[in-house]
Amino acid sequence: MKTTLFTLILTAVAALAADMPVLNDRLILDLPKEAQYGQRTTALMAAAPGDDETLIWIGEEGDRIAVYAKELDVLADADFDKQAREFLDAYNEKAPLYEIKALNADVYYALRKKAPARATGADLFGVALVRHRDGSLIRMQILFATNHVSKPEECRTWAENAFRSMRFGTGSRNSAERTDDINFFNELVLEVPVPQGYVRTTNPGVDFTYTTYTKLTTWDAPTDYFGIYLGDHPNFEERKDAQIIKSTAAGKKVTWFCFSPRPGVYAAECCVRMSGLLNFSEPSLYMHLIVVAPSPEERAAQIKQLEQLKKKDVPAKSKK
Repeated sequence: MKTTLFTLILTAVAALAADMPVLNDRLILDLPKEAQYGQRTTALMAAAPGDDETLIWIGEEGDRIAVYAKELDVLADADFDKQAREFLDAYNEKAPLYEIKALNADVYYALRKKAPARATGADLFGVALVRHRDGSLIRMQILFATNHVSKPEECRTWAENAFRSMRFGTGSRNSAERTDDINFFNELVLEVPVPQGYVRTTNPGVDFTYTTYTKLTTWDAPTDYFGIYLGDHPNFEERKDAQIIKSTAAGKKVTWFCFSPRPGVYAAECCVRMSGLLNFSEPSLYMHLIVVAPSPEERAAQIKQLEQLKKKDVPAKSKK
């Protein structure tokens, strides 16, 4: 009978490694010593996963277990017990597959009751909703590869032990009013004015970066964020149906195109060349700004806030 890595991980008590940080030390898990940090795959020209998520792998291919944690960028409701149970019960929408449990006042989780009829290679056996100390929510999922799903009780036990080992770390997400720096490959540094209540997520690409500032609000609150793209291929078009606002940002004249993609959502975009020429000898660096707000007044306030964007001196490059 084949002994899989999964079986070894389950039975070898000494294999557990304490203090594996998740989400920049916001949470800590006890996981097997074989655990290693991974990264979701994306398309070649797409942005890499942001710093608002953590992926951990244990094992290889058919024996792999994945632990995936994600910041949800929303605040917990006053009645978190009700919110967590409703959130987890959504996984039972098609059939009562998951049993919901409470670890403590801040951690609720659901465990799959039985094996799936057909393995997909990444079957969800556990999902948790965590209310962090700052009131923001984190989702954690545990998925099992093909070789494990025929042993649902072992998968449940593994997932539950991982959830029960979870505790808060020392990490935090800054949501205070502040100024941030965005350093684009040491070619351009922007100083960004950030209002109270916004958290930052950075998605790096091969030759670009996209930084998002999202307002922490409750789940049912309207979308509210602004984004800053720096790179040479912005996905921008001048909308003919937009309201035009002339402004400045980072020392450049900009034209904002304001529109409403759907009721209750008020967006605006502008794009400006920061450096380079319109020829093939030197690539151009563009700054593409995006605003999404719940009202025209809040959109105008965000545009006004981004007028305070500043270019900073680029740090001296280290000598080779």
